[in-house]
Amino acid sequence: MADKVYIRDLKLRGKHGVYDWEWEKEQEFIVNIVADVDVREAGKSDNLEHTADWQSMHRIARDTVAGPTVYLIEKMATIIAEKILEHPRVQSVTVSICKNEILSDGVPGVSITRTR
Repeated sequence: MADKVYIRDLKLRGKHGVYDWEWEKEQEFIVNIVADVDVREAGKSDNLEHTADWQSMHRIARDTVAGPTVYLIEKMATIIAEKILEHPRVQSVTVSICKNEILSDGVPGVSITRTR
């Protein structure tokens, strides 16, 4: 599918990681979401009900990152992707998460794609 609804460079804070010190202080996570959605009907109707609302994707990502601590960003990305796939118009979704503050000389991350 060629149509995409996306959010780039969403800056969120949460306490996640394998190490105890990662649970003590919030870290910044950069989240990118790309959902495959057929938007042809929305393009003609100008009706939000005919697409996947990026605001709901933002809310899912924000609530997940601010939510209960998980060890791995792979788990966090999976939670976000599974919740976004609950929307009937989303056929697949790619979620990328970077831990922006963990290294002084690089930015580690993960990118997953899940399909209905």
